[in-house]
Amino acid sequence: MPYAPHFLLRLRSGLRSWLNLLSEWDYQIPIGSVRFLGLNLFLVNEPAAVKRMLVEEVDQYPKHPLTLWILEPLIGRAIFSVNGPEWARQRRLMDQAFQVAQLRKVFPQMGGAVTAMLARLEAAAAASAGEASAGEASAGLTTVDIDQEMTLVTADVIVRTILSRPLEAAEAGELFEAFSRYQRRAGQALMLRFLRLPEPWLQRYLAHHAGKIRRWIEAAIDQRRADQDGSPEDGPQDLLQALIEAQDPETGSSFSTAELLDQVCFLFLAGHETSASALAMATYLLSQFPDAQQRLVQEVAGILEARGAKGESPSDPLSFDELRQLSYGVAIFNETLRLYPPVSFFIREAAQDSELVDRRCPMRSLVTISPWVVQRHGGQWADPHGFRPERFLGETASAADRQWAKDAFLPFGLGPRKCPGAAFALQEALLVLAELVRRYELLPDPGHQPELVARLTLRSANGVRLRLRERP
Repeated sequence: MPYAPHFLLRLRSGLRSWLNLLSEWDYQIPIGSVRFLGLNLFLVNEPAAVKRMLVEEVDQYPKHPLTLWILEPLIGRAIFSVNGPEWARQRRLMDQAFQVAQLRKVFPQMGGAVTAMLARLEAAAAASAGEASAGEASAGLTTVDIDQEMTLVTADVIVRTILSRPLEAAEAGELFEAFSRYQRRAGQALMLRFLRLPEPWLQRYLAHHAGKIRRWIEAAIDQRRADQDGSPEDGPQDLLQALIEAQDPETGSSFSTAELLDQVCFLFLAGHETSASALAMATYLLSQFPDAQQRLVQEVAGILEARGAKGESPSDPLSFDELRQLSYGVAIFNETLRLYPPVSFFIREAAQDSELVDRRCPMRSLVTISPWVVQRHGGQWADPHGFRPERFLGETASAADRQWAKDAFLPFGLGPRKCPGAAFALQEALLVLAELVRRYELLPDPGHQPELVARLTLRSANGVRLRLRERP
């Protein structure tokens, strides 16, 4: 990362990307702190302190009010941003919707989105064949912006699994542009809050960009309520239905219509933005490391061969249970999340005076934990910036690898506030990657390097371009 010794200079650079707030020193120290405009700011890297904040003393380090402030125009008071009893009730309801049984129920919708993705790639290959140079045509190469395609397939997955229908092309473009605008404006708005610009003006500005997304989701929920006509048991068995039917075991309450809107807005943001980020970088890494790609291809082929030996069709997509045999696929995805965590910064507030890593932390301090930094920290990982999926494989990982994977790996958070959709994201990622590599060889696009920008999520400002070659 570029090193700017003066925090004000880094703050100005942070208007474009939160990664620019970091200095080279941050990847070596256990904790960093600065006082800026009367606010105490901390960056905590030591695993024991991170665990204390996220697992052991969660109530003493709640989500910072800025988290709610920056996301409320888009996701309201959804589970990601709130604290205390409000969060606890929502978590009990959300856990019901994301239980393993629900993941199995929505697997066919997930598979439908992946099938649609493969059809788009096939059509793109056919369309580009006539436009390609003679060399590319003879090599059977198709250049694609895989970031764009991962954004579309993950959005299609989340729409199908929440609403039981595919995402239409016309609405996809409008929604993606709205999300992209909100991301840019939200990142800038947070930096401007540090500079004490008027809070109500900034939030109204964000609400303008969030309105189109919330109206689209609200219309979908209203339509589901109308279609049920008082008979919810006849509704589709998707995540929206699971959220509607969920009941809090402690209070017997369910999500209100307003709460449903907030939760679905959050699921749409988290379900397609974070997964698209991770999958774009996973495919990029596979194109850069052909040995890892070939090992994944062989793992998928082994599953298909076993299927053929039982007289079953080897051409069908991988099943729910077969995905769970992709141990190397899981290692690839975990290593991608380590290097490129989609949510690169968590912010907490010190609810009382405390000490962190032998440093006084006054009440109301803004305390940041960055998965990007913790997972690339020079004191915690061997070859911290290198791509080594084997560190997440039990049979090949060293004792140190296993320890850091336990203590310093937090792309989904840790403790009671760990993301409830982690299993969903893994299932989706394995299906997309397995079906891609069994059909295409992923090759780098010469001269292209993703320009990573961290705002609400980590994305590439110039896309992620790959070349695809159909496997024989």
